[in-house]
Amino acid sequence: MVFSWSKSDVTTLAICSAMIGSILGIRFRSAVLLPFIFIGSVSLVAFALAQDQALLQSVAMIGVFVSLLQLGYFCTALLRHAVTPALAAGERSLLESPKLR
Repeated sequence: MVFSWSKSDVTTLAICSAMIGSILGIRFRSAVLLPFIFIGSVSLVAFALAQDQALLQSVAMIGVFVSLLQLGYFCTALLRHAVTPALAAGERSLLESPKLR
């Protein structure tokens, strides 16, 4: 039986890749991207081989994973660098809990 990726599978992979990338962007520097790209790509290749997928489908899934992982990392890293100077200046009003008057 040949497994075929549905739209919901691709959407799930895209959302999870972007979320993992955003978590990595908050917590780590860019050197952590290569090991995660390698581990994720090897996992997708193993899954594709187990499901007897076509080569083009496997390459497309790896492309979706890698691009959205990097996009999530990049956007969150930019956001982190934009927020850090405001935190250093003492503008913590958005991060503190609201006070009742």
